Amino acid sequence: MVLRIRISEKWLHINRDDVCFYHNIKSVIILNEKIIAQLETGDLYAVDKKGNIIEEIDKPLKSSDFVGQFIAEVNQNNLYLKNYTVYFENNIESFVLLDDKIIVQLKIPAGCDEIDNIYAVSMKGDIIWRVQNKAIGCPEYKFISPYVCVNYIDDEIIANDFNGFRFVISPDDGSIVRKINDLKPW
Repeated sequence: MVLRIRISEKWLHINRDDVCFYHNIKSVIILNEKIIAQLETGDLYAVDKKGNIIEEIDKPLKSSDFVGQFIAEVNQNNLYLKNYTVYFENNIESFVLLDDKIIVQLKIPAGCDEIDNIYAVSMKGDIIWRVQNKAIGCPEYKFISPYVCVNYIDDEIIANDFNGFRFVISPDDGSIVRKINDLKPW
């Protein structure tokens, strides 16, 4: 299963589909068959993997509600897995759930020098790799900026940086495989 999710204030982008809520999203819980979005107001919505709201949940959720279904939860700068928690310095903006790992792209605030803001995390909560620095992986590229989006397209991890350039990242070790030179909208 490959699932790509981006959290953007009131928007939840799921693969190539979008859902918009009335209030900002606080956390996202990934289950086998659906996604639970918790809004900053506390409201809970179940969403299918095509971006359709399938249910408004009107009761507080307990961990027992997810037995056998829970995959991960993203709550600002925390990634919760079955029995593990990974804390990041910055909030998680987008991620790709692969079968054996989660590729996480952190949102970098203005004025921060962080540019290598993509990580791979095992389902046991271990950080497997951090994306290779562009100055090393692509020395001819001179516009150093953080990544703003990560995708999984045609069996490749594609990361867009703030300057609009795209890179293919190895899912095995986080190295930069190549810079994509054509200009496509994703």
